[in-house]
Amino acid sequence: MFDIFDGVNYEIINKGKEFYINDIHYDSRKITENDVFCALIGAVVDGHDYIEKALEMGAKLIIVEKKDIEITNKDITYVYVGNLRKKLGIIASNFFKWPQNKIKILGITGTNGKTTSSYILDNMLEKTSRIGTIGYKILDEEIEAPNTTPESLDLIKLIDKSVKKGVEYFIMEVSSHALEIGRVDMLKFDSVIFTNLTQDHLDYHKTMESYFDAKFKLFSMLRDKNGASVNIDDPYGKRIHDSNKNYKSYSLLGNSDLKGEIKEYTNNGMKAVLTYKEKEYEFTTKLVGDYNLYNILGCMGMLLNLGFTIDEVISRIKNVDYVPGRFELVDKGQDFRVIVDYAHTDNGLENILETVRKITGNRVITIFGAGGDRDNAKRPKMAKAAAKYSDYLIVTSDNPRTEDPEKIIRDVENGLKEINFPKEKYTVIINREEAIKFGVEMSKSKDSLLIAGKGHEDYQILGREKIHFDDREMARKYLK
Repeated sequence: MFDIFDGVNYEIINKGKEFYINDIHYDSRKITENDVFCALIGAVVDGHDYIEKALEMGAKLIIVEKKDIEITNKDITYVYVGNLRKKLGIIASNFFKWPQNKIKILGITGTNGKTTSSYILDNMLEKTSRIGTIGYKILDEEIEAPNTTPESLDLIKLIDKSVKKGVEYFIMEVSSHALEIGRVDMLKFDSVIFTNLTQDHLDYHKTMESYFDAKFKLFSMLRDKNGASVNIDDPYGKRIHDSNKNYKSYSLLGNSDLKGEIKEYTNNGMKAVLTYKEKEYEFTTKLVGDYNLYNILGCMGMLLNLGFTIDEVISRIKNVDYVPGRFELVDKGQDFRVIVDYAHTDNGLENILETVRKITGNRVITIFGAGGDRDNAKRPKMAKAAAKYSDYLIVTSDNPRTEDPEKIIRDVENGLKEINFPKEKYTVIINREEAIKFGVEMSKSKDSLLIAGKGHEDYQILGREKIHFDDREMARKYLK
């Protein structure tokens, strides 16, 4: 039973009775007879407080991060592993016989575009699993996502299930947080995409350089050292490409392996052209905007790295469909456009609003807010980005969490004051439903109403409570 610790430093605190391991869990509620319980120390919950519960449920081996614990049953084996969360991936891999070596692992990292890119790949490839912000999917089975990148144990279980179901490509968004704490340390990636890096998550990483360092770790995990697709229009992407010129580069602005250009917008999307090896390839897509062309180019580069021909890559673009909560149109027959999008950073807002501006015949009205208990330095930047392409702003709550919504909105308003944005061109409505109602009612023919920040999310976090709330549902309600 100790072979699950191969490659991990461990110490047996108490050697109990021998048993056959059934499964491994870090949630005591999931424990059944003959399971292993991993007592992880979390930011809010300490798994050591639930050891007795795990024993009641039938656990026979307890892995701990603390040595000074009371052993109440000498028949139970206790093993100490320092920094258990970082080692859990190897322990899980040992138990499940390293399923990640039997499947192609594809990773996407960056601030914006990870989810859209994962959907593009999911549509372009066959026999896929997709792991990310919106949810997890194994072939046609949908699974709720607690984290963008799952805990290493959950990740190995998802990969193992994928292998057993015959999945060929395991597509995953790789967050900076997951890279920093070691959730993916046990993986080798067949190919990765770097989308961009803009200010986000500095409440955790503190500086942009630390944020970049976390993202850059992914490139040391490549199975093929040249198997990356990198956006060189982004300064951080340029730094990554400079570290290995054999990475596939993509760009809309300069010389690169894959160069993209939008030719025209259509009622159903846009027409674009790719230049690759001095040859042009025209294609149409339902996705719109420069930022989505970047996402498409990144995925094209990845498929080329995987051995697809350029003709195969171009032919598969037609399979790409809309992404939930990303430039999602809400249409109830009105004569103005309503768009719901997940944009929740200044860069994300600027990208989508630049596109909205280009396709709008009249006013651009933007509803947005900022999340609570998160990086407050980005709030005024989000306001400036929203103001850049909007004719009218409605500032509201996003997920305030335990922070005062009025304080969050004051931080946002400070950005508008810094650029002397006219007071008559924006309003503050703290209640998000009321803000959406106001936005719908003020919209006129040929306007575009952007509801930004939550996208696919069907909840709002008020205090520590998660309530049902869906921007798309609210828009439909008031469009009636």
